[in-house]
Amino acid sequence: MLHSSTQPKLKALSEHAVHREKETMKAKMIPTGLMILLLFCSIAVPSRAQTANPHDTLNQYVADLQSNPSDTALRGKIIALAQSMRPAPAIPEEARGHYVMATTFAEKAKSDTERAKDSSDLKLASAGFERAVAEYKAALLAAPWWADAYKKLAIAQKAAQQYDDAVASLNLYLLTQPADARDAQDEIYKLKALKQTAADQKAADEERARQAAAAARRPNFGGIWRQFGDNHGGAGTIDGTIEIAEVSPGHWSVRKFDPYSKGVCCYSVRYADFNDRQLKFGATVSESGHLEFSLTLSEDGTKLSGIWWYVQYDTSLGLGYLAERGQVQVVFIRQ
Repeated sequence: MLHSSTQPKLKALSEHAVHREKETMKAKMIPTGLMILLLFCSIAVPSRAQTANPHDTLNQYVADLQSNPSDTALRGKIIALAQSMRPAPAIPEEARGHYVMATTFAEKAKSDTERAKDSSDLKLASAGFERAVAEYKAALLAAPWWADAYKKLAIAQKAAQQYDDAVASLNLYLLTQPADARDAQDEIYKLKALKQTAADQKAADEERARQAAAAARRPNFGGIWRQFGDNHGGAGTIDGTIEIAEVSPGHWSVRKFDPYSKGVCCYSVRYADFNDRQLKFGATVSESGHLEFSLTLSEDGTKLSGIWWYVQYDTSLGLGYLAERGQVQVVFIRQ
């Protein structure tokens, strides 16, 4: 039996032990409560995200795309979202209106192409395809998930020779998981080949244009040139002629020199040198002498003007010298 003096001490120890136990339990409950709260939040937030209205999300995506139509990544998100929606989102009337207009423009342009008779007709048809492209793009801003519109857009872009854009449209079409995915992928390969052949054709056309421009700038000596202003003997008016022919592009030859344009007497051409717009040639008159010409082609290509002179031979000395008349001004007119 305990002594009466020890009872208060035992009671105090017991109360102290109870107090320590309560404090320990409170300390344990605080982190446990935090963990429960965090767990609740982690469950509640995804739950709200999962239950967000997909139509609202789609509408927001479409609004964002209309502010930035070139955002291809956003188009991909829209297509993926629309693919997951049941039922699929309806095509807005605005999109359908642009689609029908685009199809009409494309059909008309195709008909114009088949009936085209010249380059102006083809240019008109090409403008029709470009209008179709613009309308299909407008339809796809209102309904960016519309698979058939992407496919038709690619066809119109191909007709308008917008090959890179057509490839981009078909890549978006493939995101819609179409039944003809294999054909669409093969069409992408064809478009890449067409782009290369179009580039080759453009380079060839540019080269032909360059050559044509160079030819237009190149002096043209060809034809019959009739001489006026002097005759070799100094009596009356000379009507001699020079016949020049192009033997190869940019290369010329003096075929004939007839001093009186009668076709009776033609002097033999000794040589002919062409240099840009300059022509120098010589013609044998007889064993005792020959004619020399130094002529310049006019900018408009209608005249050869310059000088001629007669070189007389001294057969006894084997030397040639300038005849008494010296250098004479002369003009030839293209006939």
